[in-house]
This record gives sequence, C-alpha cells and structure tokens, in this order.
Amino acid sequence: MSQPPQHGSCRACPVRCERVVYPAHCVATECPRLYAHEQDGVRWIGCIDKVYSAEVDLDRLLEQDARHHGFGALLAERAPRAECKAAIDRTFPQRDVGECTQPAFRTSFPEAPEGREPLRTRGG
Repeated sequence: MSQPPQHGSCRACPVRCERVVYPAHCVATECPRLYAHEQDGVRWIGCIDKVYSAEVDLDRLLEQDARHHGFGALLAERAPRAECKAAIDRTFPQRDVGECTQPAFRTSFPEAPEGREPLRTRGG
C-alpha cells in the first residue's frame, strides 16, 4: 500500500477526500492561536499555525455562521491542533468506487489527545 498524501486532500480515487477545519469554531472557542488584523475597514482572522492558510473576513464569517448551514469548512493545510474542530470531507460521496484506496489518509493525523473528539467523516 502506498503512503498517505501529506497535504490536505487525497486524490487516489474519484471520491476526493479532504481534511477540513472549521474556523467558526476557532472564533466561538476564542482559540489562542487565532489572530486578527484590520485592513481597509475589514477585520480579517487567520490561524497563527496555518492549520488553514486562508484569512477570513470576520463579519462575513459571523453572518454566515448565524445561518442554518453556518460558515463551513476550509481545507486543512497542516495537521489540526487538539482544539481544532476537524473532519474528513468526501467531496463526491455519491461516487461508489468500492473500498477506500488510501485508508491511511483518514488516520494520518496525529492521535487525538484525550478529551478531543476523534476525526469524523462527513458525507459517507
């Protein structure tokens, strides 16, 4: 069996699994690894550890998070920290391709510390 991909997604089969994190959780829990800065009247937030690399407009995140489906997830660029809310998202779960060709991808994050929910799989 080949090594699991070290980046945030697996393209070994047509399902396309991605490691994701939820920045709204960072805001809600006041994560100490969250930073903020203001530029042109917009407050941007991001992760000091670059678990996700995007900077997010805080007002838009809060606006979207207040809606039924929430803000959603961002691709995890690095292994999530213990306090991160993370998941494996199957982007095309309707594609029935049989057994996972890279099962190590789903377990390649470091072991969840005590008290942290195990990584869950969405969409399948």
